[in-house]
Amino acid sequence: MHYMDFHCHLDFKEYDNQRKTIIEDCFKAGFSRIVTVGDPYENGSYERTIECLRCHPQVYCMAGAHPHNADRYSPEIERTLIAFITENNAAGLGEAGLDFHYNLSTPGNQRRIFRRQVDIAKELKIPLIIHSRKAENEILDILRESGFNGPAVFHCYTGNMDDAKKILELGYYISISGIVTFKNADTLREIVKIIPLDRIFTETDSPYLAPIPHRGKTNTPLWVILVAQKIAEIKEIPVEELNTAINENFTRLIGHPRGLLS
Repeated sequence: MHYMDFHCHLDFKEYDNQRKTIIEDCFKAGFSRIVTVGDPYENGSYERTIECLRCHPQVYCMAGAHPHNADRYSPEIERTLIAFITENNAAGLGEAGLDFHYNLSTPGNQRRIFRRQVDIAKELKIPLIIHSRKAENEILDILRESGFNGPAVFHCYTGNMDDAKKILELGYYISISGIVTFKNADTLREIVKIIPLDRIFTETDSPYLAPIPHRGKTNTPLWVILVAQKIAEIKEIPVEELNTAINENFTRLIGHPRGLLS
């Protein structure tokens, strides 16, 4: 069925002693790819992410400085981040962005570090994977001001319809998580209807956001199957058609010539 989890956190300690089994189960179930996230702030995250890469040739990685930890950013964090991305052929830089919902770091530092992440993505010519909570317009402004012309994916989208339309008009991608199955996610389901097939991804954001009927449990990449099935139901298309489009999107995302948008 070629399912794809575009964004999960298999480095988390919830998966200790079971990463290989989880990955094997996914590919036995017909997965095409898994993308797991490395965290420059978390001790051992890079090592655990590399462990996942070694489990299967179609496991990819990304890494970025999350806005929650912007107050802790340093030259050493940046050095190790760039090294990890380049040495492991990362699929993108992320998740990077702004989070004005939790505000776990000061807004000023969040903006400063996000701008730096945008510059790094430009320098490395790789896609930018964006975390945005109550910050979509400001993120788009920063991308515009910085002259960023590479591909970008708004992961685990939770914004409104108007901002989704702006994101799509600029040629960026939107990734949908298990939230789309939640009872109170009517707005997100309406947004899914307008996302073109050539601009969509599926993800779990594991271990968070387990989809219905598993809500409240530790999420797993395997449950991206439920996310894809829900999106296909909303768009009234076969899940095989959705998965084919998502895999084509990924190939285009990571193979974009010089990282420039068409």
